[in-house]
Amino acid sequence: MDFEEKMTDQSEMFEKSYFELYPGRNDALERLYALMDKHHSNRSDALKNRDKSGSEWLYSTDTVGIMLYVDLFSNNLKKLIEHSGYFKTLGITLIHLMPILKPRSGENDGGYAVQDYRSIDPRIGTMKDFKRLVEHYHGIGIRLCIDYVVNHTANDHEWAKKALAGDEKYQKYYFMFDSDSIPKQFETALHEVFPKVAPGNFTYLDDIGKWVMTTFYPFQWDLNFRNPEVFYEMVDNLLYLTDIGVDMIRLDAIPYIWKTIGTDCKNLPEVHVLLSLFRKIIEICAPSTALLGEAIVEPDTIVKYFGEDERLECHSLYNASYMVEIWNSIATRDSRHIAWMKEYDIPAGSVWINYARCHDDIGWGLDAEKLGRMGFDPNAHKSFLIDFYLGSLEDSFSTGELYEFNPVTMDARNSGTLASLAGLEQAIRLSDDYLLELALKRIRLINALFMLRKGIPMIYSGDEIGQLNNSGYLVDDHKKNDSRWLHRMVFDWEKTSKSQMTESVHSKVLKSMTQLIELRRHYTEDSSVVQESILRQSNDHVLVICQITEKNRALLLIFNMSEDRQWLYTNELKRYGLNGVWREIIQGKTIDLDKKRVLLGPYEFFVTKM
Repeated sequence: MDFEEKMTDQSEMFEKSYFELYPGRNDALERLYALMDKHHSNRSDALKNRDKSGSEWLYSTDTVGIMLYVDLFSNNLKKLIEHSGYFKTLGITLIHLMPILKPRSGENDGGYAVQDYRSIDPRIGTMKDFKRLVEHYHGIGIRLCIDYVVNHTANDHEWAKKALAGDEKYQKYYFMFDSDSIPKQFETALHEVFPKVAPGNFTYLDDIGKWVMTTFYPFQWDLNFRNPEVFYEMVDNLLYLTDIGVDMIRLDAIPYIWKTIGTDCKNLPEVHVLLSLFRKIIEICAPSTALLGEAIVEPDTIVKYFGEDERLECHSLYNASYMVEIWNSIATRDSRHIAWMKEYDIPAGSVWINYARCHDDIGWGLDAEKLGRMGFDPNAHKSFLIDFYLGSLEDSFSTGELYEFNPVTMDARNSGTLASLAGLEQAIRLSDDYLLELALKRIRLINALFMLRKGIPMIYSGDEIGQLNNSGYLVDDHKKNDSRWLHRMVFDWEKTSKSQMTESVHSKVLKSMTQLIELRRHYTEDSSVVQESILRQSNDHVLVICQITEKNRALLLIFNMSEDRQWLYTNELKRYGLNGVWREIIQGKTIDLDKKRVLLGPYEFFVTKM
């Protein structure tokens, strides 16, 4: 099907959205159509063949992701190709490569200050290397995700250089002003993202005597999407990446991409229009590619970035609230933190990314209203979690560090690997076999909580082998002030080789993760989960989830969130119409719901079906 045929049914809605942002700019729209037609026509036969199935791969139980830094995992792209066997053995089918596009030299916000959208960070390779990597991984059934920073460029990007040289065309690509009068108007309603290290939202440029908007760091200049030329250029870059064969593109910092004086410049209605245009362009020009939105906002706001059935936005979003509630439930041994989460209806063709850890800290974005209903004081409870995962409380099993501690408000976030936060580091340090046993069970439970839920599970590299905190970052002058490097360490390949020959704790963690991935792939009998609901019952230590598959099979996931034995009373499940004998898939035993109660051991979980 050619471009014009595809646009026949799409043009009315597309143009309506486009003119909401750029009224009367028919000239700019015609140029955009020509650009889309060019990319659509130039797409390779191999990619067109992948496009036939669209984005259906997102909803398959085969889709299991892992996120990693290329330099920390494999040193470079060529060696990452050599490590493909590791992912195949583990069962990974989607790899998110943390920022790989060429960043500015020096400070670059971990790669999120991009100098060139069409070049690769020279520390890890070249674009030729990346294209070879894409071809290799596609050949073995593994998809790739990369970051696309849409809110800003580095201050040494080609456009920024031209703006600094006095080119008015490119000065209009950014929010650039001759005096501070307009910046001051903006600042009256803006918040500071990094108040300690990068206060304010504008930077003065001595070379040209102008102010430029810099929401994040002074070396990251905010793009002006009010200018249709910026939208055109960013679409061109987006489609360049899809034409290479990138399967998922993570759109960074999406809440900030539209700016209006008098607002906080976050989550504005125009942002959603922009994203709907990106989505429609992808569906027309590269339908097998999915958009992953990065929006660190409250749950009621983040869900809006899926869009609506009639105007879709991101294919997938991070389920950050679920991540927080996993750790909340583990610390309190109280399943209600998960069971009482708000449930959201999301559009068809949309999916959550579920995870327990990522490259970032854990920010305690708690639902205050829910905590109040549970009998918790929200502020006191947040302080408890901060101290618990720091490891400063007497009964805490965690080993972690604080991130962005504010001595005035006493607010903070927490850093640490999954294994260290879950008690493995403490158990090893104390040479305590009982604590070690509990830590390994706790890690397995945490992994099951995100691996078996509806959505795409995403592992943070190193957690699958139980890597512990890396305190060595403290001796590095470039890292010592950022505790997130506690869990950003070089992947320990020695532990993976040893795990194949020994019964080390790391081999046990890896074996457990591999089994969970295999379980996820088959326990639904090759049928995606289409419906999922929490079954509330009286034992707050136990979480019960009912899943319904495409083949209308019912599955029960039952988790004991504590280190003590717990009883599940079956009469409370009969209220939901559940009875009879169920088979527990992991152990092969039977679970008789006609008996009075079911016993779960410490941190035990059951995956059952009729």
